[in-house]
Amino acid sequence: MNKWYRSAPVKGALLLIQQVLVVLAVVGLVWLSAYPGLAQDIVSGSEGGYSQSEGFGQRVYWDSQNIISAVADKDGLETDGKLDETKLVDIKEMCETGTITGENINGLAYTIGELSDWGKRIESGNVSVTDNAAYNNAYNGTQNVIVCQKPDGTYDYYYYDDFKSRIEAGELSFMTKSDDTTTSEDILSYLESGSLYQEDGMGTVVDGNNQVIYRNIWNYDGYWLEEAYAPDGAETILDIANSDPRWNGKLSEAFSEIDTAVNMISSKMGNYTSITDTWEEGNTNLTYLYADTNAKKVYTNRAEFADYNKLEQSIDTLKKEGSYTVVRPTLAEFESNMNGIGGDEWRHTVQEMGPGGEDFVYAVGIDTAYPVQDAYYNQNQMYETYAPSIQGVIVMGVLAVIGILAILVWLTLVAGRSTRDEEIHLNVFDRIKTELAAALTLGAWLLLCYLATNMYGPFRGAIYEGDYYYTDMFQISIGDVVLVSGIAVVTCVMFMVGYLSLVRRIKAKTLWKNSILKWLCGFVRKVAEHISEVWRIVLALLGVLFLHFLVLESGGSVFLFVLLMLAVDVLVAVYMIRQVIGRNRLGEGISRIAAGEVDYKIPLEGLRGGQRDVAEKINTIGEGLDAAVEASMKNERLKTDLITNVSHDIKTPLTSIINYVDLLKRENLTDPKIQGYLDVLEAKAQRLKTLTEDVVEASKVSSGNISLEYMNINLVEMIQQTSGEFEEKFSARSLKEVLTLPEQEAIIHVDGRRMWRVLENIYNNAAKYAMEGTRIYADLTVSEKTVTFNLKNVSEQPLNIDADELTERFIRGDVSRSTEGSGLGLSIAKSLTEMQGGTFDLYLDGDLFKVTITFPRVTKEEHAAESRAGQTE
Repeated sequence: MNKWYRSAPVKGALLLIQQVLVVLAVVGLVWLSAYPGLAQDIVSGSEGGYSQSEGFGQRVYWDSQNIISAVADKDGLETDGKLDETKLVDIKEMCETGTITGENINGLAYTIGELSDWGKRIESGNVSVTDNAAYNNAYNGTQNVIVCQKPDGTYDYYYYDDFKSRIEAGELSFMTKSDDTTTSEDILSYLESGSLYQEDGMGTVVDGNNQVIYRNIWNYDGYWLEEAYAPDGAETILDIANSDPRWNGKLSEAFSEIDTAVNMISSKMGNYTSITDTWEEGNTNLTYLYADTNAKKVYTNRAEFADYNKLEQSIDTLKKEGSYTVVRPTLAEFESNMNGIGGDEWRHTVQEMGPGGEDFVYAVGIDTAYPVQDAYYNQNQMYETYAPSIQGVIVMGVLAVIGILAILVWLTLVAGRSTRDEEIHLNVFDRIKTELAAALTLGAWLLLCYLATNMYGPFRGAIYEGDYYYTDMFQISIGDVVLVSGIAVVTCVMFMVGYLSLVRRIKAKTLWKNSILKWLCGFVRKVAEHISEVWRIVLALLGVLFLHFLVLESGGSVFLFVLLMLAVDVLVAVYMIRQVIGRNRLGEGISRIAAGEVDYKIPLEGLRGGQRDVAEKINTIGEGLDAAVEASMKNERLKTDLITNVSHDIKTPLTSIINYVDLLKRENLTDPKIQGYLDVLEAKAQRLKTLTEDVVEASKVSSGNISLEYMNINLVEMIQQTSGEFEEKFSARSLKEVLTLPEQEAIIHVDGRRMWRVLENIYNNAAKYAMEGTRIYADLTVSEKTVTFNLKNVSEQPLNIDADELTERFIRGDVSRSTEGSGLGLSIAKSLTEMQGGTFDLYLDGDLFKVTITFPRVTKEEHAAESRAGQTE
């Protein structure tokens, strides 16, 4: 069955389609994000245009929050109906109640203008704020604050330069112990750098009469705000903390509350600016009216609505302009023709944020003719422009997401499968350790998401108005869309790589098997199983960790830590060196025993623990090998002696049989049957004699019990001679020899008689087993360093065995054993060849049989030198 859905091209095409769908989904998302927050209205098919959309109602609600907040702040910021930046703000009252009192009640106050400007300086970075004054001021080069504790437990605060000048003028001085080497200059240096802490106890200060003024001094390290203005009635905040008991010992609280008050005034000034500028009559299509029914006062941006006595008439006029909402203390009186926000939420917001509490009437209306080109005008224009296309964009995005999920399911089902079989196939990434692969994938994904968030961010054209962000579509460039789409595609690719790898691992059941945790568990289990061997290393490791713990916990000096670690490092180095020396000694011993020195003993001195045990066991192995080799050699000698003795015992009666057959043939026996019997008996006796001689020779060759007489021989002449002697045998079976010999001599250094036996055996093998009527190819080639002889023929019998088996004793290519071979010829030829320093190789390819004999070549110079040496002797 053709499982095309598993094929690599289909998988690749699906991944490509998935990336296209991702781009479409991202483009749709960008389009919706760029739209002015009203896509939900267009999708829901709201009728009546922008003014009837939920987005419109939400926008009016958010703007009303800012307006009501500004109305609540208006009286506090103004004097006689105008902004009064010289009005005092009591810091504690501002933090606790949010009100501007206009007077200094709790001893620490600034003007509205000072706090507002202070906030601008903080926002621009020109004024520092920190939770740790000592660290921040030392780092930025700002004066540190000095805390001086009096004997009665109260405090004086100084800036460093002021305190130093008093010390240098002799007004104050440090009192130190007689055995203390710390000088006044040292203490001042500590104070300047912000490094003197309360618990150091180095700062008892006396006056000119040697009377203790301060029992301790240290660097102030609490909340700190760089002073941009002097507080009311003092030069610095420190002066207030020194002179006012309400603030003594509460410097951190003073700085913190000033920072809070700065932020609150900045927010109030921002709201006030918007109500007097953004929402000013003539600058907006929005009309608001807030009436404090208890104070009978109206706050509005329409001059004609300012008369409280005409409140209801004003509300009726406002309702006629277009969209409106009227909020009163009871929900039954709530009126609105806007969508998006319910009456209860409107009422709760106005009650909580308005200056009148529960005594209020709030009305807001939008002139839906949009005569003023404000934000409502712009959003209405965009609504009408993009409403027709936004539904199509959303449908496209939804279909793209469905397609992405469908492809994900498809790829999940076929992950790891192929069209060839039902096995699970893993790639290179799948073979990485599970946790490492997950970390790589997740890390890359998070990095790309981080880049997407920071590079894409809010669109470049984003504008902030109150608590609502909106974006001008025309400020989104094609580059923005391309950037976000590209990042989304890469992110999707990284996710698919990790996800599909996870699926393949689960299917192949390697999720746990190929995990670092499994390896770690296995390692711990092995340590536990072999604890008797590794307990010393485990104890040493625990000791090192314990030393680290002691040094770090005790807060010890760097010198002590370095000293201990150096000692540990030296011990570890000594241990590792001893282990390396021991391993090398063990390795050398194993190599020498493997090379044949079975009686070699590894020296035991200097070896400890497990290495000593291993060495002793290796020495025991050497002794065992020696005994085994000796036993094997003894058995081989016994076998050889047995074969030789049996062969000699067979040869004696065999010789008698041959002699008596010869005598019988000399008699004048006329019966032809008897003559035939004698011929068969003679042939079989001769064959048995040859077999017996071969067995004896094979036994001697295999046991090395023969002597070789080396000489230089021209292999070309020996092959020519052998070919001539086997010509009659080849002709008897219609075999034709094709002989190829080189023109130059092929000198080898061998035993001539044994080399003749090698050639005789392989020629005889060809004469017996080659297919009748075929050719026998004999090739002799000479290279710079070797002489190679090849003999090839086509076998008459099928060769269904390995080539190496033909050189075993009594193995014959003729499985039926119908020929007269003994199965020893090739074995003897191979053994003799290798004993003389040559190589003997067989090659089978179907019925093609090939013998290759290779010997080192003797050069002419070597041959001539040996000839001269022989003549000299």
